[in-house]
Amino acid sequence: MGEVEDSQSAIARPWRRLFQDGTDPGKICYLTLTSSPPRILGSFCETTGGRLLFFPACQGRELNSRFTRDTPNTPASLSGIVDHITFDIANRKGHITEVLANGERRVAVNLPSRPQVDSGLYAWFGITLRRLDVLDIVPGQLWFSTECPSSDVERRRTLFRTTGQTSRVCAIEIPDIRAVSFIQTNFFIDLQPEQTRNTMRTFLPKGPPELRQEINVPETLATMLQSLELEGGNALLRINPIVWEGEPIVDVAFGF
Repeated sequence: MGEVEDSQSAIARPWRRLFQDGTDPGKICYLTLTSSPPRILGSFCETTGGRLLFFPACQGRELNSRFTRDTPNTPASLSGIVDHITFDIANRKGHITEVLANGERRVAVNLPSRPQVDSGLYAWFGITLRRLDVLDIVPGQLWFSTECPSSDVERRRTLFRTTGQTSRVCAIEIPDIRAVSFIQTNFFIDLQPEQTRNTMRTFLPKGPPELRQEINVPETLATMLQSLELEGGNALLRINPIVWEGEPIVDVAFGF
């Protein structure tokens, strides 16, 4: 794909924190898929303040409702568009930051402490995709525009150059999606990276309102995790893509 101008791209959004807010985006890793054409799942940032941010690259990031599996028939209405999802390493909590129509960003949902699903292993979130073409195609070149105070342009420009040189690209292998199937990609934070993780919780949706009809799914699956080492080598981002039979109600859903 050739040149694209898109300030809302998952590639551009972490840099907006720098140019608009003056905030160091930290270590950036772009999670791409080994697909044709190549697509991006999102951008992952490890901030200097001990937080992990994920900027999803999917279309359909509109927030419209929130429900729990205990009370699926009483959803709460939401508005805005998902900008990024945060995990705070210190307290294991997280939140969803949204972008409103006027460009303002705010916390849309505060998430409870992330569940510990194994020794030192915390479930962060999952993305359910009905098909891969809802993900952005990786452009050959990307242009984006933003505003920043003239008094701080040079510092932010220098930080942009130095941080850009240390950013990484991580290719995620995704199984083929068969007809009437969906892909669930789960993210975990592993604070005991020396542990061998052969079996993982699936967190797969089991039926309405996420799926059109009920399906049988296992609680755990033997898996080969894909991992990304965090700064200092004391933790890993574990990524577990699963393809399962079923028909989602929407193209994109986030699970917590």
